[in-house]
Amino acid sequence: AARRDTRPGTAVLAMPSSTPFATALAAAWLSLLAGESAAFVLTPSPPRCPPHGDVSIARSMSYLDDISSSGPLESFASVPPPSSSTPAGFEYVPVLGLEHADVIANNAVMICNRNGFNPVTVTVLDASGSTLVSKRMDGCPPVGIPDISHAKAYGCIVNKYPSRALRDRYTSEPQQSAKFCQMTTMVAISGNKMAPFPGGIVLKLGDHVIGAVGVSGAAGDEDEYCAIQAVKEANLGLETVPETHSCSTVRD
Repeated sequence: AARRDTRPGTAVLAMPSSTPFATALAAAWLSLLAGESAAFVLTPSPPRCPPHGDVSIARSMSYLDDISSSGPLESFASVPPPSSSTPAGFEYVPVLGLEHADVIANNAVMICNRNGFNPVTVTVLDASGSTLVSKRMDGCPPVGIPDISHAKAYGCIVNKYPSRALRDRYTSEPQQSAKFCQMTTMVAISGNKMAPFPGGIVLKLGDHVIGAVGVSGAAGDEDEYCAIQAVKEANLGLETVPETHSCSTVRD
């Protein structure tokens, strides 16, 4: 939509902020061809789906659109799922987004420093196993450790239980070489993308697994502590699996 300015020969082009750049540029060009100077006024456009911070019904909503309307960080649990706008036959599924994942990763780095652990790499994945955030602390080896961090989190997404449990399920009983072979075969079939030792935790909101956190670089129990405590201190209303840590070197 265009409206004429009070100054002769000037057209003010008012259009929604979601208007593609090419469309806006074409409108300005047409105005110039008509002998008018053009100025843009971007007007707010209605959201494509109800804003829920980084808990979105559609992943197609960009991160920038999401955070521009979400305001301060809120707890996932405080956002009720939409009922009237969800088509029949579809399930509302909460989605872990970049903003919350970044808070968790930053917390893990802070907790590692606070406790004097060896430098770590922290990886946060969404429910599809895609990387949202990966951060390597200064002093953490650039090879090997980042891959292990990802593998710890990836195994959580695949199995829906923590990386510690992947180890314990197949090694806790004596004389169970068949189970051990099963575990190593599972890791091999995944392309060595899973790591069966502590440091990877599951993120849940209600009954939904919405992501995972993998930490590597310190001792296994210390890695796991950083991941669990990072989620707790983020205050997002998320449940971690496991809920408690097994670390004996904590200084907090």
